[in-house]
Amino acid sequence: MKQATERDVRIDILRCIAIIGIIIAHSEPNKIIFQIRNFDVILMVLLLGTSFYLSNKDYKEINYVQYAIKRVRRLLIPTWIFLTVFFILFLFISLESKVSYYFSLKEVFLSYIMINGIGYVWIMRVFFLIALTSPLLLKLNIKIKNNRLYFTVLFSIYAIYVLFQVVYFRLEDPLKVLFENFILYGIGYSLIAAFGMRLKLLSQKEQFLWMLFFLTLFLSFMWYYQFTPTQNYKYPPQLYYISYGMFVSLALYIILGINKIQNVLNNRYVMFISQNSIWLYFWHIIFIYLLKISGKNILGSFNNFTTRFLFIFISALIVTYIHYLSKKFLKNLRRTVITKSSI
Repeated sequence: MKQATERDVRIDILRCIAIIGIIIAHSEPNKIIFQIRNFDVILMVLLLGTSFYLSNKDYKEINYVQYAIKRVRRLLIPTWIFLTVFFILFLFISLESKVSYYFSLKEVFLSYIMINGIGYVWIMRVFFLIALTSPLLLKLNIKIKNNRLYFTVLFSIYAIYVLFQVVYFRLEDPLKVLFENFILYGIGYSLIAAFGMRLKLLSQKEQFLWMLFFLTLFLSFMWYYQFTPTQNYKYPPQLYYISYGMFVSLALYIILGINKIQNVLNNRYVMFISQNSIWLYFWHIIFIYLLKISGKNILGSFNNFTTRFLFIFISALIVTYIHYLSKKFLKNLRRTVITKSSI
């Protein structure tokens, strides 16, 4: 697979915005803030598609088995490593506190397969499902040159997705759970990634028109659903939730096309958060649970959203930085050992 060298700084900035938005959501904000930031997962998935396109648009062929194995190594194994650290850490905390363990065996098992469990890690399952469909979506994106035809195909697939939702609501557990978590999530979010793969091929005018299209959809659904929060239509992702996320995501992408705004946000701090977003996401889960089991009273008072967010975000950022330095040290150490052994 030939790697493209093209890079769009907006993707890094937007990934930083998305991960901060997700952490805000997990810090128990009020309803207004919670709704405003409810574009973050859509934005993250959209960026997955755009990044995949920029990295692989020139490839001629792909060994799918090798590709899938790499995705397992990059997405699933880090998730399982984190979960292992997480459960061991809270085992020690429970022993030290002389209380029963906080999680049942069922919760532990469901966490590792990323269905319910401790929660939060479901997004990694979504990322993996998108990764599995990305080579096919990229071929579709490259083969269909005409934008109108490309988006017609995507809307046709979405129509099938809607029919699947009808089937889903008639199913019973456990088939319903599996159908939702693997089929619906896989198709729904893969369509958003497919849009992201086309984003770089759209003109500024086309990007603006798509933003207006999703804004119109969102406002129409908001009126129809009588201002119900979009969160209610997130599991599985439905058009009301998707339209809001796509509108804000495209608006941010267009705004960041303004050089003065982009230059302000194009700094090493934003880049660090963006490039380490997965591990920042993982580590913030620990501090969410520390607040939960401590009654939100460790290290002072955490009875309001601002202090909760600052505690979770800053603590996770510090651990992420230590993790980054540790990986860098081990990498340099390994390089030194290999160099000495070859002499």
